[in-house]
Amino acid sequence: MTQTASAGAIVDTGSSRARHLRAHLRGRAVAYTITIGSAAALVGGAYLHSVLLIAGGPLALAAIAIAVAFATASREAEAEFFDAYASAHGLGLTGRTELLPLTPLLGAGDARHCDHYMEGPLADRRYGLGHYTFEVRKRDGESRGGRHETREFTICVTDLEEGITLFPGIFLTRRRGLFGFIDGREWLSHVNRHKVELESAELCERYELFVDEAQDELRLRELFAPSFVVWLAQHPLAPCFEYRAGTLVVYVEDRLEDAAHLDWMLEATAEIAARIAREVSERAATA
Repeated sequence: MTQTASAGAIVDTGSSRARHLRAHLRGRAVAYTITIGSAAALVGGAYLHSVLLIAGGPLALAAIAIAVAFATASREAEAEFFDAYASAHGLGLTGRTELLPLTPLLGAGDARHCDHYMEGPLADRRYGLGHYTFEVRKRDGESRGGRHETREFTICVTDLEEGITLFPGIFLTRRRGLFGFIDGREWLSHVNRHKVELESAELCERYELFVDEAQDELRLRELFAPSFVVWLAQHPLAPCFEYRAGTLVVYVEDRLEDAAHLDWMLEATAEIAARIAREVSERAATA
């Protein structure tokens, strides 16, 4: 599945930033901003008899112009990278979009969206890959306003309808932190769900596993076979996943911005999907 080399020199979101920045700094917009702004600062400083405005105005304008150019170049480089990555992997880039809330994570928060979302067939399934953000709005006392907190992820999504009956809901989250919080505290309700302890100290150091009450424990432990447990415990990305309503969402709480790590996400999702599908197929064969 890995096709990083075909993406050429654009291997991450910073690969072409310098090129875009040079183009902006040499462009008319920056030149006009600095020239006209500096002239205005000199005239204004002379009128106000302000040495600070005369000396500092042009420098401040130049700094602002450079900062704006850098931010613009970063956005352009990011867009160029994801376009190249999608093209190299045969995926269609849809950009900003929203996904159906089929799992707790995909329905989390008060508002949610995906950026740089890519979709297409790889191997035997169709995958969606991109950055996912949800926002939680919190009221501050009696005021009308409030604080907005955002959580950012990289997700990979695929349909796996064949496992709906066998696995009604599986949620592998990061292990509880120092203050008792878990990765999923904002979205994963524990109502009608319970925690399952697996016989792997290495896995338990990294993850916690929750399942719907309807889950057959024997089938669950057959899914988490020793080889699968070792793979999860040692994977460099430490991918978490949710499987519910026939939808598999593999995620990391980070914005992955290079081809190597995005390849790992695709491969990890394919591995988890194959493991679930294989268990479903084996169960069907013995039924």
